[in-house]
Amino acid sequence: MCRKCSGFTLVEAVFALALLLVVTTALLPMFTQIMLERKNIDLKEKAQQLLSVALHEEQMKPETTVVDGRTTFVLHSYYEENDMWKVCVRWNDYAGRSLERCGYGKR
Repeated sequence: MCRKCSGFTLVEAVFALALLLVVTTALLPMFTQIMLERKNIDLKEKAQQLLSVALHEEQMKPETTVVDGRTTFVLHSYYEENDMWKVCVRWNDYAGRSLERCGYGKR
């Protein structure tokens, strides 16, 4: 064998690959969680847009359903005391949580 050879030995290469595998295995669940939360943020923004449009709409039914891809948004609207108009939007996010946002307007 060559005593002054430069390069990796088989043990060093296997160790490096094993280390890479451990790091990848540790980071993959966090990466998928981050991607899921990004999608949930997009759903939250869509719900806020629907809420904004519903608050400015003159004639709105007491309950309206909006389907956007795999997500169903349900808008509830009703009057509260002091002539306040309340609109709430409900949806289920990609993690299976049920979320709601509400807004108020004067009519």
